[in-house]
Amino acid sequence: MGISRNRLVPGLVGLAASAAIVLPLGIGMPVSSATAEENAPVQTLNVDYGTTTGDFYGGSSGMLYGLGDEGSPTDAILDGARVQVTSQKPADGLQHPSADVLAVENQFFNNGGEELVVNLQDWYPDWSYNGGKRPGDTRSYKLDVDPNDAQYGTYTDNAPNDRWDFDEVLEVVMNKILANTSHPDNIVFMPFNEPDGGNWYASGDNASADIYKQFLTDWNDAYATIQKVWNQYKSGEKTNVNGVKPTADHALIAGPGDSVWRANRTKALLESSKAANTLPDVIVWHELGNGSLKNYRSHYNQYRSFEQELGITPRAINISEFGELRDMSVPGQLIQWMSMFESTKVQAQTAYWNYAGNLNDNMARANSANGGWWLYKWYGDLRGTQTVKVTSEHPDSVDNLQGVAAIDTKNRKATVLYGGANDATKIGANIPVTVHMTGLDQSVFGESVDVQVRENAYTGPDGVAATPRVVNVLSDQKLVNGTLDVTTTSIDRYAGYQLVVTPHQDVATSLDNAENGRSLQAIEAEDTTLSDGAKAYTKSDNTGSWGNFMFSGNGDVGNFKNGAKMTWNVDVPADGAYRLQLITAPAGFPGVNHVYVDGKSVGDLNVPAELALKEAAKWKYRGSAEIVLDGLTKGKHAITVEATDLDNESDKLLLYQVSRGDGTPVDQVTYPASDMRLDSGAVLAYDGNGTNGFANLNGGRADVFAHAWEAGYQNVTIAYNAAKGAHFVLSVNGQSAATVTAQSDGAQTSIVRVAFSEGINQLTLSGAAGVRVASVTTARASESDSKAIRFEAEDAQLSGGAKVQKDDASDASGKSFVAGLGNQFVTNESGKAGYGDQTRVEADANHVPTVAQNNKGTMTVTGVPAGAYNMVVRFSNDAFIGSHSYNPQVVDLGLQVREGDQEIARGSFRYTYTEKHFMNRSVTVTTHGGALTLGNWDEVGSRKAAVSWGVAPNVDSITFYPITDGNVIDSVSGVTVSGEGVSADGKASLKVGETLSLNASVTPDSVADKTVQWTSSDEQVATVDEHGVVKGVKAGTVTITATSVADSSRSGSVEVTVAEDSEQKPSGGDGDNNGEQTGKPDGNTGGQTSDSDAGADSGNNQKHMPLTGAAVAAVAGVAVLLAGAGLLLKRLRSRS
Repeated sequence: MGISRNRLVPGLVGLAASAAIVLPLGIGMPVSSATAEENAPVQTLNVDYGTTTGDFYGGSSGMLYGLGDEGSPTDAILDGARVQVTSQKPADGLQHPSADVLAVENQFFNNGGEELVVNLQDWYPDWSYNGGKRPGDTRSYKLDVDPNDAQYGTYTDNAPNDRWDFDEVLEVVMNKILANTSHPDNIVFMPFNEPDGGNWYASGDNASADIYKQFLTDWNDAYATIQKVWNQYKSGEKTNVNGVKPTADHALIAGPGDSVWRANRTKALLESSKAANTLPDVIVWHELGNGSLKNYRSHYNQYRSFEQELGITPRAINISEFGELRDMSVPGQLIQWMSMFESTKVQAQTAYWNYAGNLNDNMARANSANGGWWLYKWYGDLRGTQTVKVTSEHPDSVDNLQGVAAIDTKNRKATVLYGGANDATKIGANIPVTVHMTGLDQSVFGESVDVQVRENAYTGPDGVAATPRVVNVLSDQKLVNGTLDVTTTSIDRYAGYQLVVTPHQDVATSLDNAENGRSLQAIEAEDTTLSDGAKAYTKSDNTGSWGNFMFSGNGDVGNFKNGAKMTWNVDVPADGAYRLQLITAPAGFPGVNHVYVDGKSVGDLNVPAELALKEAAKWKYRGSAEIVLDGLTKGKHAITVEATDLDNESDKLLLYQVSRGDGTPVDQVTYPASDMRLDSGAVLAYDGNGTNGFANLNGGRADVFAHAWEAGYQNVTIAYNAAKGAHFVLSVNGQSAATVTAQSDGAQTSIVRVAFSEGINQLTLSGAAGVRVASVTTARASESDSKAIRFEAEDAQLSGGAKVQKDDASDASGKSFVAGLGNQFVTNESGKAGYGDQTRVEADANHVPTVAQNNKGTMTVTGVPAGAYNMVVRFSNDAFIGSHSYNPQVVDLGLQVREGDQEIARGSFRYTYTEKHFMNRSVTVTTHGGALTLGNWDEVGSRKAAVSWGVAPNVDSITFYPITDGNVIDSVSGVTVSGEGVSADGKASLKVGETLSLNASVTPDSVADKTVQWTSSDEQVATVDEHGVVKGVKAGTVTITATSVADSSRSGSVEVTVAEDSEQKPSGGDGDNNGEQTGKPDGNTGGQTSDSDAGADSGNNQKHMPLTGAAVAAVAGVAVLLAGAGLLLKRLRSRS
């Protein structure tokens, strides 16, 4: 079941024919296949697991200028997305003000990156390069000093020296890189970018033109210069500041770099460079237009035919720019490109249409996911697998169903990523998609399998996407000749889906629906009831020029000015709290929209500013605003959003269920082991010991990338199986949070309360073999937020250029913030009204800014005790340097924390569209209890933080969250009942009318809730009250049980014999003690533990394993389920 669209009947969960839906304890009930709304025909994606197509390549996760700075994006975002390759500018390059290769290389390679491409021509400040004209010999460059000398690479105009100017430029940039890089063998050098267009050698595809013949000559010269400098460092003639020498035979060189596929020019380059021994190692061209979805494979095949014809060993291929604005952040679009590139095993980089550092619009805010990011995360999870043959009903076509599929034999897991199902409306709403799988090897998967399908909805470029929901599950599904069909209703063409098949597991996955507190509904803004001036606008179906952003549903709502309203008449599926999300875009400023439920005001949506530096983005670069609606009741409600003077355009609304409203955890999300990223020896276990489908850490690690709507505390519950005393470590965003020690043998849970960052948090579990993790569940624990230490920036001690700035139009708390930390840019306000502040930094023709360095601003706070903290900085940054034809030249700014003279933390802070809009960015910091001073002490151009000018962002507030709150809370391992008069073998006696006081001891000591519920097996013989006091009623024998409230599967009991007054009590003890209990009533002796507690090994603990996901029916309900199968099926269909 996908997101239900309000204008249509909610989609039903699609199942395989004769499939089984997951029920408590793995019980399956056969149900029929789903029927789509409006009788939409089923679309089929065929996946042949019997035909592998090679090792997973992973090259489709590439970016052009995806990274802006060290720390921009964050480690969690970068590692989660697993960007394989990115192209950046050369050291001290002037084309863009950030994204220097030397600034980003360490973070990139530390977070899954494999290859950095350097666009060497981006040394030039202008576009097209050098005014679009091939340089001659008019300059002399200073090359006789150290590459790190400030004079190195400067030039004198009108000073010819019998050397081609660009040849000198190549020597400059190669020396700057190789003198400083820590990763020379992982860098690819691209000497020319779009030479067929406006950059020096334009001839279309005419390979006979004189200008193209010049290109062939220049290619050979450039190749020779790059290799010359490379060999100087490899031989030791020149040295690297890190002591790193290149080890590869030669520098890797990429080209030609054409702006489109040029068959004639490419073949001519291959012929010429083969003869000159200057063949490119990587063949490069662009596939930008939507027509490439139809034509790319023919281009690829033609290129490979050239290699075969010319006797050239196959080269690697990098499609150095692909896609249009309409594709970025849209899962259903991106998967179409990925499927082409992965099937042909090439690298491919999303185009750089906007600004550096946000993965080309495939992340949101400072550290959050959008729909594009989740698709990249899923794609990155496939590393180490083998791909298999996928066939679409719409091959080589634009905007249709496509997919990527892979098999992981080590972890016995099959994965299909798909999306893009479309129809004549170009919206593709509620289309049933059947993934038809064949060739599933029963030696890998066994006779029956489990299936999980997650849905990843489109939320706009800067709109936050929560953890994708589970919308379809199959449990214990029998394979028939290796074939399996799974049908799921696709919410629309913009969404992406992840389907995972594993052998049948010992822990079930639940649907994310209303019953489990995770429902989601959505409606297009244009389909709401509009009033008071709000208007619906029809948009292009997004098959036009590259400049069109995606509009969900091919429409939106505008003219949303003071008093205008849109009302969503929604049928709420269950009582509880819900989060309303509006996908919207103002014009460069923040503001609010009022929200009403059934006519009653419930608060405001705080609408963030969005990109508005160019016409293509204004009102179209969509972000999101959220508000929690507490106490919604089941049934129909009218949710109204009312405009203010903000004038924002809106795309769609979503309603996420936050909790069931019955005291259940808030924002609870479960990540099963099969969703985890396993590394360094960790593996999914299927050895029949009650832990099938668990992650055996095995000395390695398991990573979970968990979403949080806001910074603050979350309960992280780890469900696992281990021997008593075994331990593992939980780390959060690289910071060790807790060492967890198993308190008993077998299945158990432990809870760690951890401070999360807003957005994506990387949770890492590392431990020895034998620790088997079933799942990780996160849930908001806001009651601990009071432990944080918060400072308003304006209350800090300020010095130097730091000053308090008041702005009633900002979204700063208290409408005040601190500006002027670190150095200060010299600026002038030159932007158009209505496009954000556009604080343009004064800069020279080479985009070098004017920086005031003589009055560094700082802010100092005191009262933060020694310890490790998640420091949340609420900041703004509206600086940009220079101009460009289509790229906003924004910059990241640096903020450092010092304790005394020692730097203890630093971070990079992205562009926030205007100084009036503040975002949250977390930095991990460990203090020693002293005063903390914040500022920026970097020297101009120091490269400590990319293009660092020593300028810090504006700061609204700083909040220090201790990394953890409290100790590890473990699950109940046992309940022991004792009391005066209770024998060692758990027996006691009393007469009718007498009482006996019992005690219950819940172990281990780290259990948070040690309360028990007392029950009697026969209250006609003896009763027991809530305090454990037993009273004899009549003669007989009865069992008195204490059951843990925290875990009802754990209990302890004693057998009590009740005698009439005239009868003699049985001994109940040893020999001569006259029936008196010698053990102390402290729970340490004289008690009995139930079978559920007693020393069972891991193979007998399956029945105690907590099911992942929201709570499911208790074991006692199984008989009812079996007896009432017909009623259950009726209810399941109703819920669907």
